[in-house]
This record gives sequence, structure tokens and C-alpha cells, in this order.
Amino acid sequence: PPALSNAYPMANPGYGKRSAPDQLPRGAQDFSLLPTRERYVAGFIDHLPEGASMSVTQLAKQLPLYGQQAISTALTALSVAGHLRRVRCPVGAGDETRWVSRTFWSRTARDNEWWNAYLATETATKAAAPAPEATT
Repeated sequence: PPALSNAYPMANPGYGKRSAPDQLPRGAQDFSLLPTRERYVAGFIDHLPEGASMSVTQLAKQLPLYGQQAISTALTALSVAGHLRRVRCPVGAGDETRWVSRTFWSRTARDNEWWNAYLATETATKAAAPAPEATT
């Protein structure tokens, strides 16, 4: 069973976990084809609220069975399996541009074509709207 946390840190507005659309409902067999560590991490992420911090450091603090390196490896495996996409995006204007990571999550595994189409739509939507201000 996934680890659950009542008070999980939230990311700055506009960042953090973002759920992809059209996912299957939660079920007992979610992530059952994944190895144990990835299944554990996936179950935890799936239960996080929208906007929850998705940094390796925060996830490792909340998941006591694994350290930062193991969490990082699990996130990479979840990305390969089609459940997660981390996208680096420039934020800011002029000389104050920073690079941030945006994390997209899907309980339903997706192939690269689906993710590329979804992220292209997401990028076009973000280009039409003002970016949230990055804070340190």
C-alpha cells in the first residue's frame, strides 16, 4: 500500500504536481506491473494533491524507505513507464530568466506520442497566459 501523508509541502502557485487529463479511476491494480519501489513511490504521488511539491528532496523526506538517489531513480523509471513527465521551462523576463521543472502525472501510463501532444497543448496554453512569478 502507498505511504500517505497528511501535511505535505505545496509548491509555489503554478508549480508542483499537475495531473494529466482522462486518467482511469483509482483501482487496486494501479501500478501493479511496476517494481516494488516504483509502485510505492507511484502510489504516494498519485494520492498527493494538485500543486504538491515534487522535488526529490521533499519526496525522500516523506518516503522513509528510500533516500534521495533511490527516489530520483524511481522518478526516472516512472517517466520511462509513462506515468510522469518532468519538463524544464524558462520563467521570467529579460535578464532574470530562471529554469524550473514542471511535473506532470498520470495514473494511466501514456506513450511518448501522447505526452508530446499533451505537453505541446500545455505549452501553447502557457504561452497565451502570463507565467507565475518564481520565488526563491
